[in-house]
Amino acid sequence: MPVHIDLFCEDHAHEACARSLVAIAAGHESVEVSLRVASAKCGIPRLKRELRAYQEIVQRSAGSPDLLLVLIDGNRVGPAIRRTEIIDAIETGVFPTVVIGTPDPCVERWLLADPVSFAAHIGVQPDTGPTKDRARWKARLVDALASANEIVTQGGAEFSDEIFGSMDLYRAGRSVPTLGAFVDELRATLRRLAASA
Repeated sequence: MPVHIDLFCEDHAHEACARSLVAIAAGHESVEVSLRVASAKCGIPRLKRELRAYQEIVQRSAGSPDLLLVLIDGNRVGPAIRRTEIIDAIETGVFPTVVIGTPDPCVERWLLADPVSFAAHIGVQPDTGPTKDRARWKARLVDALASANEIVTQGGAEFSDEIFGSMDLYRAGRSVPTLGAFVDELRATLRRLAASA
């Protein structure tokens, strides 16, 4: 029986990355998953509103997913504060199992977390010098893909399967701790849910 996951994220890029990472984690843990996207557009404020509304709907209905997965950028407030904001909004009686990913500062940083694998697979070494500027991370991803003659139509997130699929997640997680923490927590949660099914 699959592990049922509901995904809440702030936009299409987060959805693409979450789908890729869930598939990889499920494959590593030999767990079948069923993923339903409940929200994936219009940024952080809307995500929070829709999460509260969705929670009320689930509370009145007969069942909730096995896992609620939330992916939301740390942005300027940072991953710890953003994570706390989401935890505070969730009723544990409705969603007893939750995994929250908070890319710092943005999900494009996760896509560039392993420049060695990125260069080996895409053919271009991306710029990964330190910066907290979201716009620079987004531009770096697009620039690296465009330099490899890739056609970028969705900010680079459309390459998440290839990028994460070729990534050394251990090395990437050491380089970008928010990615490592998310992958580790997701794998452990899938393993636990599968064992208790």
